[in-house]
Amino acid sequence: MSIKITPDHLSRVAVVYVRQSTMSQVLGNLESQRRQYDLAQAAEAAGF
Repeated sequence: MSIKITPDHLSRVAVVYVRQSTMSQVLGNLESQRRQYDLAQAAEAAGF
């Protein structure tokens, strides 16, 4: 855990918004989709 993340931060709810508007975007932007899901995993790994 980063020293910048305090117990106060961890007491809050973290919301990670992951979205692709159309199937075409999902198929055409797989790297972007992967990065968005990685952000969600990073929040979970940080304790949120």
